[in-house]
Amino acid sequence: MKPQSFVLTAMLVALLTINVTSAMDQSKSKEKTVKGEVVDVWCYLDDGSHGAGHKACATTCAKAGNPIGILDAKGNLYVAMGSNDHQPGRELLIDKMSETVTVTGKLVKKGGTQVLYISSVK
Repeated sequence: MKPQSFVLTAMLVALLTINVTSAMDQSKSKEKTVKGEVVDVWCYLDDGSHGAGHKACATTCAKAGNPIGILDAKGNLYVAMGSNDHQPGRELLIDKMSETVTVTGKLVKKGGTQVLYISSVK
C-alpha cells in the first residue's frame, strides 16, 4: 500500500470511529427505573432541604411552579418530566412530595443535567 493510501485509509477509519462513537453518545434516551424521594428541586439545591419535615414547604413550592425531582439513595437528582409532549413532571408527582416512589421512564443526560421522562409512578 502506498504511503498516501495508508494515511487516507487511517484517517477514514478514525473519522468513522469518531462518528460512530458520537452517535452512540448522543442516543436520545434509555429506559430507567429509579427509587427515591420526590423533592422540590429549588429548596434541595439551595440548602439541601428534603425529607418528611420539609413536606409542607416542598408541596407549596411545587404548587408555585418550582421543578420537581427524584433524589435517589446515592444522591443522584433526576429532574422529573412527563412522558407526553410538554407535560410537566409535577402533574405526576405533586401529591407525593417528600415521599419515596419508584418511577420508570426514559433517562436523558445532556450538559450535566439528568432528566427522567416518567411513564409510571409507584
